[in-house]
Amino acid sequence: MRRIPPIVLVVACVAMLSLFPTRWIAPFTGDLSSILWVPLSPMAHGASSIRMWLRPPVELRSDLDRAIATDRDLYRGLWHAEQIQVEELQKKLRAYEVVSAGNGNAGSNRLASAHVVARTASGGGLALRLNAGSMQGIGAGDIAVVDGDGIVGRIAPQVGAVSSTIVTVANRAFGRIDGYVVPADQERSKRPQVIAVQLLPDGNGFLRGDIDLGVVAKAGDLVRVKDPTWPVGAQGMRLGVVVEVRRKDAQPLRGEVFVRPAVDPAVVGEVVVKLSKDAIP
Repeated sequence: MRRIPPIVLVVACVAMLSLFPTRWIAPFTGDLSSILWVPLSPMAHGASSIRMWLRPPVELRSDLDRAIATDRDLYRGLWHAEQIQVEELQKKLRAYEVVSAGNGNAGSNRLASAHVVARTASGGGLALRLNAGSMQGIGAGDIAVVDGDGIVGRIAPQVGAVSSTIVTVANRAFGRIDGYVVPADQERSKRPQVIAVQLLPDGNGFLRGDIDLGVVAKAGDLVRVKDPTWPVGAQGMRLGVVVEVRRKDAQPLRGEVFVRPAVDPAVVGEVVVKLSKDAIP
């Protein structure tokens, strides 16, 4: 009779044990793992001893040494906090530069920075409450953006002195938005083959609109604003990204495009508001 190799028996036992619930085999495997680690423990202790010998711990013997170490840790923390603030200011500066460059004339639009202080969810979508209002020059219909040209939404009609509300682009209250689709591989082209599209918020965080299936539109393509009812400074800004194009059963030659907003309003903490030309803060 042919003898079965031990390794085959071990593999078979392991495979059988893997089929049992974890609560059944956990006590057994825990004890087994402890036994298997016993031969390795002396090596681990030896390596630790060598490391402690090569780099012995520094003992602070005097009060002065301890005070210096405390100050060192304090200023190290302050330095890291300042680094974070510098990065935030650099990010804000880059956003201002992108917005100004997109205007063509840096003086055609004034900018105001605001923080999101509250989020209000309703059946129509999400609205963001800001800690800036008419005293900063913010008015109804102004565009709120992040990262220079990523549109978050527009300022609602009710603007307080020190507060205002953004109606996000995926909110049903936003209404129809005219835009155009830019193929992802033509984003940097001087003359991209754009596709006009009209979008409506669906209340589920997306924008939907009809599109001709004869044109080439696919997931990943950018959607930008081209709406005459929007301010001039908002034209061409990023509205969203195409996630899917479906064929309509009732209209075989027509399709439906699904667009995800360029900015997720649930994670926005700070925005830049493009003020109207006649805004006087």
